Amino acid sequence: MARRVTYQIFDMPDGRFSVTVTIEPDKTMVRTGFATQAEADAWVEDLRAIMAALGAPVALAFPDYPGSLPLNEMLAFIRKAPTDAG
Repeated sequence: MARRVTYQIFDMPDGRFSVTVTIEPDKTMVRTGFATQAEADAWVEDLRAIMAALGAPVALAFPDYPGSLPLNEMLAFIRKAPTDAG
């Protein structure tokens, strides 16, 4: 059975871009150092081609945010989020 593969592009504080890929259930990889979002997008398209050959479609992790997400803002949001320390 094909595993679900998701990705998200992040805008890094240094101006470069990174791609985080998760292969369910528990593999996460990060590819860093893309100079432009176009380079990151091209890398994702190559990933799509490889994974399609394996029968595993690649989908955007957060479809409501199709562009790159600013990493610093994401981290600040996570830090402020309440925790469930039940």
